[in-house]
Amino acid sequence: MIARRDQPPPDPPQEAAIWWATCRQLDPDWFAADERFEVWLDDPANSEAWHAIDRRIEQVGAFATMPEVREMRRAALELARVRKRSIGPRWALGTALAASVLAAIGLGSLTLSPRAVPDIATVDNVQRFATAIGQRRDILLDDGSKVTLNTDSLVEVRYSADRRDVRLLQGEAMFHVAKNTARPFIVSAQSRQVTALGTAFDVRIRQDGHIQVLLVEGKVRVEPVRHNGLGRIIPALDRTELSPGQQLIAEGQGEVEVVAADVERETAWNRGALIFRGDSLGDAVEEVNRYSAMPLMVDDPTIARLKVSGIFPTANQADFVAALEALYPVRAHKEEGGTIRLTWRERLDRQPD
Repeated sequence: MIARRDQPPPDPPQEAAIWWATCRQLDPDWFAADERFEVWLDDPANSEAWHAIDRRIEQVGAFATMPEVREMRRAALELARVRKRSIGPRWALGTALAASVLAAIGLGSLTLSPRAVPDIATVDNVQRFATAIGQRRDILLDDGSKVTLNTDSLVEVRYSADRRDVRLLQGEAMFHVAKNTARPFIVSAQSRQVTALGTAFDVRIRQDGHIQVLLVEGKVRVEPVRHNGLGRIIPALDRTELSPGQQLIAEGQGEVEVVAADVERETAWNRGALIFRGDSLGDAVEEVNRYSAMPLMVDDPTIARLKVSGIFPTANQADFVAALEALYPVRAHKEEGGTIRLTWRERLDRQPD
């Protein structure tokens, strides 16, 4: 079925988002100005979708005022004016706005992957905790410290009388450390170790092998697991102390870089969200792929260079894809095996069915 120019696409949840974005955002007196809404609402499925989206928007109203969402809506408005999509200017605008509405709504109904979390294993006083792709997990340790594991992550915990050791073997973890000056809390990740006393910090092993350490509050000391050169004689030469808001990036035993971090953005995953602020689409896709077993693919470098801003739930790849299709002339094509490939809309449209 092909929607007429004066009708939204035939899908109740998407129609509801478009009605909400177009009518409520652009025309406060929408209920008296457009009789088509009443006709549309007569369908029970449409009525149910409308009330559902209205309730969810009320629940996540705070997200709609966030700068990233406002910027996303502004970009959608501008793109809709320029592109003049074939579905008509009114619905083109509504679709673009609806994408940002849906992105925010997704944060109000976050769900974790239904895949089972691997069991905890304890061998020789070592506890192992893990998450599957798309999962997030809070772990309360014996001393009262809390570890939050991000997607596809694995840690080992071993406590002794004089120290608390945690090894991050893969992925990312946020640590909220219970203060105990007599037992330092030490996190090892490949070639680096982080020593903390009463603090909150995030450690990530990136796909390129780099280690990231972000200090949220308190104080940490980062140093190599094994010292080299003069560091063997004077270990302090290899140590880096971070202040809150700083992020250390290390490449193996190589150079260490300390930068000012966007803490809200870097820790958004802990709240089930991803924040993009003018990121390239290629980088955004790489980040989104961490949370899904079905990868997004971008082969065209011009598509990869498109800029993305917005807030998206980590647990719903579909919201991210829907926003891209609304904001840009791209289309997501699901291939055999589950891979989703992003291409220019015009190129895919010309392909035979």
